[in-house]
Amino acid sequence: MTAQPLTADGPVVDPVVFRNVVGHFASGVTVITAVVDGKPYGTTASAVSSLSMEPPMMLACLNRSSSTHDRVVEAGVFGINILAEDQAALAFQFGRKGGDKFEGVGYTISENGVPLLDGALATIECRIAETATGGTHTVFLGLVAEASAADRQPLAYYRGTMGRLERVLEVKAYDGVRDWVLKRRTPLGSVLDPVGIGEAIRSEPEQVQNALVKLTAEGLVSRNDEGLLEPQPITAETTDAAYDGRATIESGVIASHLGRLTDGDVTELRRIVSELEALRAEEAGDLDAFLSLNVAYHDRLVSVAGSAALADAFRRLGIGTVWRQALTAEEWSRQLETGHVRDLTEALAARDVDAAQEALAAHTAFGKKLARDVIARHGGTV
Repeated sequence: MTAQPLTADGPVVDPVVFRNVVGHFASGVTVITAVVDGKPYGTTASAVSSLSMEPPMMLACLNRSSSTHDRVVEAGVFGINILAEDQAALAFQFGRKGGDKFEGVGYTISENGVPLLDGALATIECRIAETATGGTHTVFLGLVAEASAADRQPLAYYRGTMGRLERVLEVKAYDGVRDWVLKRRTPLGSVLDPVGIGEAIRSEPEQVQNALVKLTAEGLVSRNDEGLLEPQPITAETTDAAYDGRATIESGVIASHLGRLTDGDVTELRRIVSELEALRAEEAGDLDAFLSLNVAYHDRLVSVAGSAALADAFRRLGIGTVWRQALTAEEWSRQLETGHVRDLTEALAARDVDAAQEALAAHTAFGKKLARDVIARHGGTV
């Protein structure tokens, strides 16, 4: 096969695939800040890197839809606040649209007129030297005026999870092992090999072993008579428990944190629903893309709580592999539906707690029944 060269007008990767793949790039977390007319502005950003040593320059990318973007342009200077391991809450706070991002946040205004966050791992103050446009973002090339760092640990980001670097590596291993088990890369009845799995997913065997212990507690892995670990069949009881657990978390978010839902959150949820509906309507719609969008939808809803621990717990209850294992390419769009998610989105947009809870309950009941039906058709286990 002859490789085709990339051209400016050639095909591009599916956005869902791109979002998933680029999420495998582990990075630090920053908050970009600026001041205009005495008012501070800020937004969370991970597309930040050093650019040049001589002269010292940084690169930062901001979405043009962000209010901070225009304030950076107006101010001509901006700060890069590299967050420390205990500042995940700040990353969530500055990552939301609307509201006072600086409410309850300690900061100082530097001599260069840049807000610097208290407790940051490092701060870098930049003057805009050049800008460029790429897609929906502006690339700011900043000449570094001041820089300082503290003796702390960084806040790391990997596949939607933030925390200590060691914690991020543990999450990476857990995600990889869970995916391995649920996709039956080790068949039912076979022994799981931590060393082999570690090599395949590029994680240390000890981290793989720890992940397998967690999966044992979650009922996805069990020990055989010889004490060796094997994948556990998924039953209707397994899927019921997963759906109930996810619903409990989402219901709690709706009941306690709906006031934190922003118009930006609603816009994103509506966009995802539209893409889900479009995939179902396609004659050859992609099940993996549909499931990835579904994950993105529910992750976005749970993120309203601003809790990395809650988001992590919710992610652990995902059972999308049931659909991948049990639904054919020809039947999945007839089996899965989007009506309840559409109803949930509009209830959230109206800030109607009761209607949102009702739509969530209907969505959960539908998922549980479909899972039971699919598993029953496969002899009681998947």
